[in-house]
Amino acid sequence: MSEPIISFIPENDEKIRKLFDDAKKGVSDLRIPFGLIANNWYKGNRKIFSLKGPGLYPILGGLKPKELIMYKGARTTRNEVAEVLKAEEVNFIYPLLKRSGKLADSLTSKNDGQAVNFVGRQELVLGTKVPYGIYHQSDKARKKIPQRKFVFIDGGDKEVSKDAIIAGRVENWTNIIADYVAQVLSGDAS
Repeated sequence: MSEPIISFIPENDEKIRKLFDDAKKGVSDLRIPFGLIANNWYKGNRKIFSLKGPGLYPILGGLKPKELIMYKGARTTRNEVAEVLKAEEVNFIYPLLKRSGKLADSLTSKNDGQAVNFVGRQELVLGTKVPYGIYHQSDKARKKIPQRKFVFIDGGDKEVSKDAIIAGRVENWTNIIADYVAQVLSGDAS
């Protein structure tokens, strides 16, 4: 099986791994809370892929979007050209992370063919199989496009998301796991 949830912010990953590890000590089957967590993750992702503006993501136009260039005989910015070209190609500019819809579909619907969604007794794996997603997500040095992460556990101080459903994932997921473990250990879980 692939790696568990990865947000690429170690503090967030460590909190979730500890939460999952602690829950596994008391409960052998975590499919119910993992399913609830997966649903919460997809719901938060739908917000990312429905932004009507840039949000906190870098604007279109590569690594130097405000740089002036010549386009069709006029001086304009890379950002303006990128927005015109995207609008001509797909009839919209926003959300920034959406173009063909493959990446968005794989991260907003667990039933999409490119979605990674495994809910096991002691394992939860969420993500995408869309190959170009890594170019937005990676922490490696950039040559063409700025980083626009879409997979993260919690907004935290180092993430771009400040939306409550996304920024509160660790707290929400902790509550889901804690409530379920308490129910199982007390004999109230169904």
